[in-house]
Amino acid sequence: MTPRTGRPSARLQRVVLRAACLLLVAVMVPAVDAGTRASAATGTLAAPAQPGTVARLVPSGDLAAASATLVEEAEAFNREQAEFARQANAVIAEAERITKDAAAANKAAEALNTRSDALDRETSSFNARADALNAKIDAHNRKPNTFELPRQAAAANAYSAEASQLNAEQSQLRAEQSNLRTKQSQLTSEQSKLSARQAQLTAATEANDAKASTLQSRQQQLVSQGQQLLQEIAEAIQSLAENPPDPAAAMDQGGDAARPPQHSDQTQPQEADDSAEGGDTPSRLPQNAALEAYAQRTGDTVDRQPGTVYLSPSTISALPQSQAARLTSPAVGYDGLVSNSDGTYTALRVQTSQAASPAQAALESAVKRGRTTTFTVGGREMVFTQFITVHEEPESSSSGGGTPSPSASSSSGGKAECLANKPGSAERTGGGGGWILNTAEGVPARNKTTSPVGPAGTRSGKAEACLESPLTPGSEAAGDITGFQDARIQEPSANLARCHLIARILGGRGSTQAYWANLFPCWQVGLNTTRGSMRTYETIVQETVSAFPAGSGNAVHYVVTPHYRDGTSTIPDGVSMSATVQKPDGSSWPLFAPITLLNIASVGGPNLGN
Repeated sequence: MTPRTGRPSARLQRVVLRAACLLLVAVMVPAVDAGTRASAATGTLAAPAQPGTVARLVPSGDLAAASATLVEEAEAFNREQAEFARQANAVIAEAERITKDAAAANKAAEALNTRSDALDRETSSFNARADALNAKIDAHNRKPNTFELPRQAAAANAYSAEASQLNAEQSQLRAEQSNLRTKQSQLTSEQSKLSARQAQLTAATEANDAKASTLQSRQQQLVSQGQQLLQEIAEAIQSLAENPPDPAAAMDQGGDAARPPQHSDQTQPQEADDSAEGGDTPSRLPQNAALEAYAQRTGDTVDRQPGTVYLSPSTISALPQSQAARLTSPAVGYDGLVSNSDGTYTALRVQTSQAASPAQAALESAVKRGRTTTFTVGGREMVFTQFITVHEEPESSSSGGGTPSPSASSSSGGKAECLANKPGSAERTGGGGGWILNTAEGVPARNKTTSPVGPAGTRSGKAEACLESPLTPGSEAAGDITGFQDARIQEPSANLARCHLIARILGGRGSTQAYWANLFPCWQVGLNTTRGSMRTYETIVQETVSAFPAGSGNAVHYVVTPHYRDGTSTIPDGVSMSATVQKPDGSSWPLFAPITLLNIASVGGPNLGN
């Protein structure tokens, strides 16, 4: 039978839809390795050793008469000492520069580590989202991916839509991946630069430490050389016994000759006046009054003829290196002598505005150790068992040392006037009623030469103290005080300091910002320390107050005032100092003549004030 042609039955067309395989294999950005994080730039820096100082020798007229060769050797030694000081300052300045650069590198490392931590968090978030997308892609790819249309058109469309969504998410993650890799590359580059910078700082530190070590060795050599020269000087001076100079004219003034060549310390007004009048010896009335009062108190017979005693060569050779490094001359001036019954002597020196010389300190130390043999220029061997400092007597000592103030006496209640009248804002210090009052002045910018200029703030003003025994030490100076950055810009040397207005030895503080009103930028060797500096007068005040019996009601009213050039100044160009002894009976007298010291490192040198 012939089949009947019939209409062919309709056949469904099979449409196979295959989704693209969406793989995110290796798409995850590796987290920043903690081992490559920026380390603190100072982590490997050794603290640079700072060489100390070596005193300049001050050859006296006696030495010039004894040996011209020794004078030349002393001058050559001083030239070496000056070069040593220059190199030491350069080493310290380099150490400060390295420290500053290391601090900047530390700051950069901290910032880099902060960014690295942020990148770690971004990477961790990205990896979690990448893992989730990979799981969704795997699930999508496991689904059936062939469909019959039009019956499965909806399923095919849904499958395609899901694939498109996954592709879009994959593209977004890959863009994020590229961004993360760029950030990581930048961090790696910056880390490399920081490591190189750190290596440079470490190398610079090692080189500077090597210089410091060399200088320290040279310092020891200079100290030994200076000590040997001083011994030779002492021997040469002893040889002048047959032709001694006038002891009064040769009287030592703080271990220095009266007018030493190239003298660079703060020059006191009274010394300048003396030299202007031809170098005459000042009136000895205050010294004689002090010696007379000492004789009355002790019953000793005092020879009031001043003179000079010289450390013997054996005494100089036995000095500890720390003392030998500060010794400038073997000469020690005295104002009077007491002859003891056993043939020994007690030397008396009247405490004035001159600080004790290194030679005097060496002599006192030698006396304490039993090494007491010294020689006068007159050739007579003398053994000293004591070296006593006698304080100046005030004028009108017969009436109690001053002019009593009836009003003060009647209202003081058995105390010095300043003890009985403490300002309400003053801070207590010392044994009981003592106090310190610091004031501050407004200033437009705490540092006016920095870029940018500093914010508005305050600078130190007048400081006042009422001091009684026992004194309580204050604290060291520290911190970025007003004007200190200005001072560094003006003079980036190691000779800068933060001076106390009320000295630390008198109870003045400066270790925290709360006490910055007691501090100001100054020259360390110049205004702060050395002969005729603030230290000289601070020591006078300290010794005077310490000599008061505890609870006696005696006090020293001490005032230090900084002087500024104008209302914008952040560094004073000098300070005025005055001190007055006050007694419970109302009497009072100046401890020393009021004086103004300039903020300079040497006579004729630049003033730090701005």
